[in-house]
Amino acid sequence: MRRLVVVGGIVAACLAVAAVAYAATNTVTYTSKLSPAHPKPKAGKPVNVGYEGILDVSNGGNQPDTGVNTVIYFPKQLINNAKKFPSCNQADIDGQPAVPAKCKAAVVGTGVATSLAGIPGQAPGLTEQLNVTAYNGSKGKFLLLNLNTKPGQLVPITNRVIPGKLGKGGGAFGYTVTFSVPPNLQNVGGLQVALSHFDVKISAKKTAKVKGKKISYLQLASCPKSKTMPTKTVEQFDNSAGGPSMPAAGPAVTALGKMTC
Repeated sequence: MRRLVVVGGIVAACLAVAAVAYAATNTVTYTSKLSPAHPKPKAGKPVNVGYEGILDVSNGGNQPDTGVNTVIYFPKQLINNAKKFPSCNQADIDGQPAVPAKCKAAVVGTGVATSLAGIPGQAPGLTEQLNVTAYNGSKGKFLLLNLNTKPGQLVPITNRVIPGKLGKGGGAFGYTVTFSVPPNLQNVGGLQVALSHFDVKISAKKTAKVKGKKISYLQLASCPKSKTMPTKTVEQFDNSAGGPSMPAAGPAVTALGKMTC
């Protein structure tokens, strides 16, 4: 952690001459798909599915503001079976030198991510490539994204967790997952940190046995006649991590889309 702060401080010093109040125009896109591509559920018989979600945050190639909260809305046709799967607590993983063996059964997916550190509105000062492991957390109440830097990155990050709390949906959406970036991952040596890319896959192969049947973490209960389901993502940005010289945080950005079933 000390090395992270030191390296961040060096980069911050290099950019200090240009540390003026730039306003970042943040854009958000979220795409998702199921696997297999066209599952065919029958009435009362949901099918096991995998899910891939890809989140991109940009500012025209420059450093975006820090996205502190991201809410992902899941269509009501997607059943979440988290409470029926083994789970692990955030404290068992976050900041630990190694993930305990007891958490292996709670793994429900994997992926990759990209982190940028810099001054919003300017070119990023540091780019980090990360591996992501998704864990079922706290008896199915959370989806935990565990971050570790890939080999060869300048600043090592070991087992840092972004918790996603499951909540109610409403309307066309069955439930939400709200991911909140911990404060100490929002700033490195005076530079704002933005997670600009996430590509996470939830596996259909990892199953739990319930009443003699193997069910996946997510299941598709039905598919509308349109063969599409709505998707929605809301990201709340906050550039206060950059210090008092930064402008006030902008409004949340909403991304709407559709997923084929």
